[in-house]
Amino acid sequence: MGEDQSVQGAMLAFPRGGCRSTTCSLSAHLLVCISQAEHSPGITLSLSQKKQRVFITYHRSLLSLYLGLQMSSLVAGAFQIRGPHEPVVAMLGGEAELPCFLTPSQNAKYMRISWSRSMSSQVVHVYKDGRDHPEGVMEQYSGRTKLMKDAISKGIVVLRILNVQTSDNGLYRCGFQHGSFYNDTLIELKVAVLGSDPHFHVEVTKSREILLECKSEGWFPLPKIQWINSWGEQIPSVSESQTQNKGGLFHVSASLLLKDPSPKNMTCSVWNPVLNQKKEEQISIAVAEPSGSWFTPFIILAVILVVLVLTIIVFRIRKRR
Repeated sequence: MGEDQSVQGAMLAFPRGGCRSTTCSLSAHLLVCISQAEHSPGITLSLSQKKQRVFITYHRSLLSLYLGLQMSSLVAGAFQIRGPHEPVVAMLGGEAELPCFLTPSQNAKYMRISWSRSMSSQVVHVYKDGRDHPEGVMEQYSGRTKLMKDAISKGIVVLRILNVQTSDNGLYRCGFQHGSFYNDTLIELKVAVLGSDPHFHVEVTKSREILLECKSEGWFPLPKIQWINSWGEQIPSVSESQTQNKGGLFHVSASLLLKDPSPKNMTCSVWNPVLNQKKEEQISIAVAEPSGSWFTPFIILAVILVVLVLTIIVFRIRKRR
């Protein structure tokens, strides 16, 4: 009987005040309690040292099994959401596909899957109860989205956006909800389009300087426009301007003032940073001398010669008479 009481004492005699923890997890809290029960001077053991070790080991195993079951129940249904590491690029007027998947892989057929812009209130697409729900979707996305569910049993879905617009550019939030558990991730979509070939306007000033203007329209996002000389060197523009139309496309222009009238070739380059593509046009510059500068003396000399010849002829005719 005394031995049984000692065993019960070893099970229950913890230090006064018990194990206190407000920030650690349940598992850490109970393991601290075990450690305190093993080493606290407040425990009085009447068994041999060998029996004490067997007892503690036995109850540690029971507690570990208990904690394992508890933690499993706490994290049941938990998952993380993954998307592409790099931004998705889509051409204006084309289609964009934004992939999103669960990890670890699991069936998402009866989960709630939502797509929105960076703000969750800006709903793009909703799937729940095994079907799509178009109600509540932003007007600008109505009829333009489709959720590809070919691999939904593996937790993989793809949002397809049709007829991509410049306003579609930006961040999207993909969210999965299973019961009360919810998680999401952000995916970036970059919309791009190449504009028109550059075209020029040339003007010669009164001081014989050459004013070049290069223009190009219909770019997205805002492109970089620059001048390049015959040696491949970038020449800073005198002025640059950009405007954006109602469709979100950019029109750009850059002006260059050439003070040296000697012949040269200049290239105007317009570069799209998302596509890393550019359009270029070259113009050859040569300023001719004003037509009157050499032609006028020649005309005057010719007139003088004609007058002189006529005078001689008239003089000889009169002399013969």
